[in-house]
Amino acid sequence: MAVDSAIDDGQPVVHAPEAIVVDGGSEDAIVVEAPAEEGEEHADPRRASENLLDRLLYKGVLPRYAFPTDVVSFHVFNKEESTRFRPAFQYAPSQGLPVALTQYAPGKRVWIDGREWISGALYSPMSDDRYRAWQNKRIYFECQICHYAKTETQDEAARGEVRDCPACGAESSFGKAKNWIRPPGFAHRQNIEEETSSDDQPVSSYATRAKLVAPGPSDEAKWRGIGPRLREYYDRTHLLVTNTGPRGEGYTYCTKCGLIEPTAVPTSALTGIHPKPYPDDRNPSCEGGGTTKGLVLGTDFISDVLLISLKVEPPLTLRPGFLATDVALRTLSEAITIAATKHLEIEPGELQAEYRPALTAGGREGLEAEIYLYDTLAGGAGFARRVAEMGGVVFEDAIDLLESCPAECDRSCYRCLRSFKNRFEHSLLDRHLGASLLRYVVHGEQPELSTERIDSATDRLYADLSRHGLENIEMTRRAMVDLPGLGEVEAPILVSSGASMFIVGVHGPLTPDHPADPSLRDAKEFGAGIPVLLADELVVARNLPRASHSIIASLS
Repeated sequence: MAVDSAIDDGQPVVHAPEAIVVDGGSEDAIVVEAPAEEGEEHADPRRASENLLDRLLYKGVLPRYAFPTDVVSFHVFNKEESTRFRPAFQYAPSQGLPVALTQYAPGKRVWIDGREWISGALYSPMSDDRYRAWQNKRIYFECQICHYAKTETQDEAARGEVRDCPACGAESSFGKAKNWIRPPGFAHRQNIEEETSSDDQPVSSYATRAKLVAPGPSDEAKWRGIGPRLREYYDRTHLLVTNTGPRGEGYTYCTKCGLIEPTAVPTSALTGIHPKPYPDDRNPSCEGGGTTKGLVLGTDFISDVLLISLKVEPPLTLRPGFLATDVALRTLSEAITIAATKHLEIEPGELQAEYRPALTAGGREGLEAEIYLYDTLAGGAGFARRVAEMGGVVFEDAIDLLESCPAECDRSCYRCLRSFKNRFEHSLLDRHLGASLLRYVVHGEQPELSTERIDSATDRLYADLSRHGLENIEMTRRAMVDLPGLGEVEAPILVSSGASMFIVGVHGPLTPDHPADPSLRDAKEFGAGIPVLLADELVVARNLPRASHSIIASLS
């Protein structure tokens, strides 16, 4: 049955073209296909490129850790020995495609044998591979707010299309859609000499963490409850990895010869006639005219996935796009991964985690979010499934990890959450915020900021506001205020402007417009005539000028 379902996936059969002529302007390429002869049999180009073994490996029927197939090479040509019909290579190191999308990305510098080579072409020794990759291109959507992503077929969507996000619900944030292809391999352009060192700053682009496209099950019986607001669901499903290029602008690609470069590069080598990136002693130049812009590179694979749902209730929020949401969920993703790999006694790179809004009404309202733990090995190795079998133990260990840093760091360090692989996300790790959220969803304990963090944030905010030297405004730290019906209340910062008074305090990152200091909550709700202005504790810590500016704007 598993073999039958892998072979017959319900996809329509599309006849392969007999010939192709590529033409077009700078925005996209035009493909002209010759009609098939009557009575001639043709196979779907996607299926024709696969044999039975490839199909079974991709669908996860056979274990791919024993048969690594999703591997691509970075080719360095031997120009002296290469001919048009028989290319020879000086080097051809290989990586799994999810890794190669970062390490061999166009514009990246690749060091081999003490010399520096630059990735500048999509290439495969089998010329049909590049043609099929372009023919099988898909349309890629990514939300600008929550970064949920998915691909559609060319019949289902169009390049440049903009939609409302199906995850966070933000209007016109899903897109603009871009062409998406699975690269068959990469190459150093044969007409460019290697270097031993370079003062130039290479362009930076990195593949995303794997994106889970499928929603969680609508049947509540399929979820397994872990805590009052925490549940999990195990599945084997598709994951999507994509490199959208520097600044998210994609790549400019010549569909005729394979030359490629970041669209963000100000000067292009693809305009007009240009040298082919591979050896061709007969015709070394490409006439151009088949360039497409904004192309993104990616791959998808089936793996073991553990979907973890977290639900909150007001005043808490996990609204997509909020800094606090990103910090809390990124922290939990790292903590759960670390706790799981320690339990399984496996390498940290074997499991990874990412987060997204739940694809439900609660997700769009900021009341439900999801973290998914997945095997990084295409096809899965069963690690996520074993984590699912552990139940709540992993979450208890994650709480202990977050609350018991050996270095007693303020937010994160290399002894608790930080590592080389998450080096670009160190600013999004806050063990105290993560622990408070995890305790809430596992044990139902209301998250509270410690007195030390409240006082520290208030001291910084007061000092910065005082430095502005605002005219006719007096500020006092820890002033007592008599509020009708409430009696005396301590104002963290009391601002006086003529006959007007304001109380200034901080709120917890996950509870906007809800004072972190319990004594201020009644003052905000029932205090007569004295407004309470709040700054986000996380923003005070990370971007103090912004926090001060928001308070000053409210005062005016």
